[in-house]
Amino acid sequence: MIEKLKFDMKTIFQLAKLEKDCFGRDAWSISALRGEFGNEFSHFFAKRIDGVIVGYVCIRIMYEESQICNICVASNYRRQGIASELLQTVKEFSAVQDCERCELEVNVSNTPAVGLYTKCGYKVEGVRKDFYRRSRYSTRDAYTMVLQLKQ
Repeated sequence: MIEKLKFDMKTIFQLAKLEKDCFGRDAWSISALRGEFGNEFSHFFAKRIDGVIVGYVCIRIMYEESQICNICVASNYRRQGIASELLQTVKEFSAVQDCERCELEVNVSNTPAVGLYTKCGYKVEGVRKDFYRRSRYSTRDAYTMVLQLKQ
């Protein structure tokens, strides 16, 4: 089951560890995570197994749009449907918030993620050149991908 997270430092530390495991030097810091929890437009959802967060997504709801800021799943829990569950939760929560669409950016070289988003109904709407300041991929370009919730 996916749960909506509430701020507490134990949660922040679990998210920071997961971020570091998934993104290495590109991980969000403890300070950045605390800042997102303090943002009235941000919402965190997570999957826990045996009390440990193994996947999470952070979104911002702004007017008619839901923006996926970050999503990650621990490497030993990937390819088990957790990211799909998180994206389904984003879709449902965003619809309840009366959003017209969900949007995200993903590195054009991150083939597994692009495939996941495509499978979940997202479509490439454009490319943002040099979107990432640094990247673990061969490029810093990002696709902008959108899931239309309303026509």
